Amino acid sequence: MQFKLATWIPFSFGLLSAAMLLPWPDAAGAQQAASGNLSASDLASPDAGVELTLPRYLQSRSARFIDWLADGSMLVATRFGETEQVHRVRSPLSMREQLSFEPAGVMAAAAEPEHSDAFVFLSPRAGGQSAALLLQRLGGQAAVPLTDGTFRDGSALWAHDGKRIAFSSNRGAGSAERTGHEREIELLDTTAAAPALRLMAGGAGYRWRIFDWSLDDQRLLLGRESLSAETEANGGVAADPELFVADVGNTELTPLVLPRKAASKGPAPAPTALRSRAARFAPDGRSILLLATGESAAGAGAAGADFWQLRYLDPVGGDTRVLSSESERDVDLFDESPDGHYLAYTINDGGTSRLALVDQQRKLDLNLGALPPGVISTLQFDPTGKRLALTLESARSPRDVYVLEPETQTLTRWTQSELGPIDPASLVTPVVVRFPTWDRIDGQARMLSAFVYRSGAAGPGTPPAPTPPAPRPVLILLRSGGGSQFRPGFEPLVQYLVNELGFVVLAPNVRGSAGYGRSFGDLAQGALRDDAARDVGSLLVWIGLQHELDYNRIMVMGEGYGSTLALSCLAQYGDRLRGGIVAFPPHTGALSNLASIRRPVLLVHGRSNPDAPGYESEQLAARLRANGAPVQYLGAADEAGEFLRKSNRDAYYAAAANFLAQLLR
Repeated sequence: MQFKLATWIPFSFGLLSAAMLLPWPDAAGAQQAASGNLSASDLASPDAGVELTLPRYLQSRSARFIDWLADGSMLVATRFGETEQVHRVRSPLSMREQLSFEPAGVMAAAAEPEHSDAFVFLSPRAGGQSAALLLQRLGGQAAVPLTDGTFRDGSALWAHDGKRIAFSSNRGAGSAERTGHEREIELLDTTAAAPALRLMAGGAGYRWRIFDWSLDDQRLLLGRESLSAETEANGGVAADPELFVADVGNTELTPLVLPRKAASKGPAPAPTALRSRAARFAPDGRSILLLATGESAAGAGAAGADFWQLRYLDPVGGDTRVLSSESERDVDLFDESPDGHYLAYTINDGGTSRLALVDQQRKLDLNLGALPPGVISTLQFDPTGKRLALTLESARSPRDVYVLEPETQTLTRWTQSELGPIDPASLVTPVVVRFPTWDRIDGQARMLSAFVYRSGAAGPGTPPAPTPPAPRPVLILLRSGGGSQFRPGFEPLVQYLVNELGFVVLAPNVRGSAGYGRSFGDLAQGALRDDAARDVGSLLVWIGLQHELDYNRIMVMGEGYGSTLALSCLAQYGDRLRGGIVAFPPHTGALSNLASIRRPVLLVHGRSNPDAPGYESEQLAARLRANGAPVQYLGAADEAGEFLRKSNRDAYYAAAANFLAQLLR
């Protein structure tokens, strides 16, 4: 029986009141503000319209599946107060019973196998710079710490015996403040009076990942990523992990390799490492199911070499076969029922999810027409194999948990999350447009896609307005590139900007984005990194040709890797942009053209550790100001990077809305 781990990143929303900020001048004369863990400088004055209309968009809650319990109930994650906590749901749409009460919230959790009378969860410490694993019994006792929270421990994966857990950690570096991305694998017995850690895999220059325990608990399926200076500079994005099997008894590591057929003459080529982004042992205890491209699982030139496919591997004979039905789209998630009867996986179809379900006994693809459209983020069969839990969200609905019964193909909603005081009819569903880029393929312009959010779109048969509407301001939302992809989930701030401030929001997937094939993702690596910014330049040209868009009121907003891209765009296309929001930049040291930025910038970041990027962001703010750019800054001392606490995310969205409203004036 397989119990897998579910993780989540909380997205909670609210509003920062102007009364929270008490200004005073710093040495440079900039207006500073601080309240509790928040610090700010030169933020835009609160806009009366924003203060009146924003709060009702920021009260939604969501639910995400974590794990099944042995009695048929489930664990879900949902926000309670400031943070996400673990709750129990016993039946469809029943009350959510809160089980965890960590002040810092819960990052991930997993139920104990078999009896399921406990679960292990991961909670942040030191403002997110480290994390602790805790054991929580369902009887209501206090949570028991398994690790002390000194290091960045990762999500736990239970052995089938319900006693041991394996998890990743950076403790091998010997410093909790270390900012690198190396990870090792540790083993811990949760039943021991004084649990001792046992190192299973590690080493300088590597990041190890846990995929699965074997059915007999004698082996671990692991992934190893090789890190480099470029990996660290790119926010930790490394090459696809190489697969290893670790012997739990003696910690011996055996690489999984692809045997090569011998040529007609000469020796056979050396085996190559098998790479996969996700893998697990099959129910037969011997085979492996994995996500791999055709090239990494069958050699160069194999079918489907550019996309992630679900494959079956016989590690002994080296035989591999494709289980997923499409070769031109990525498989995101997969799970197999414990008895091997059913196989489920999701296909990334241009950013949205399609669920595929296979009856492996009858060799039949089942039709799942009742599933609502959206983005699926978790997928797991229950211990009986008769129910499949999934987490689904869309542009018009927050994340919620559904259960599909494969035998009858009945879909049941288990949680009903709140939108807050928003009229559901006002929520906008984005449409996909395509725009030409600056380069060509076979003599034709390369085409990229973007999701477009606009309100008041006329439906089929609607008569034209007597006078054309005034051109609308544009916000370019950058969350793609660098191995990430924009996917149209529930976006309260985007809905607010469209409905209340009148923006048209464009979210492009520039080169380097996931979901469009490996070769497309490689187009922005290394020296080609600036080409993604040139894609935004092409989008600016396209905007100029759209009569309903105001070419003189274009702003840019980047988060994560997209924030670095936003800075590059402000430097290169400042004459065409009014300003930009730069939120949670992973690394800015490699940017060489910051001196060119003159437009207003809102810079947002966590700052819980002096060695973390948040403090680098403060230095970035000073550099931009020294070069003449007006900079607004918002930082949170209790966040390591992205804002996870509700009040902090409230502050971010309020600052962003006021900043954009200021630029519209």
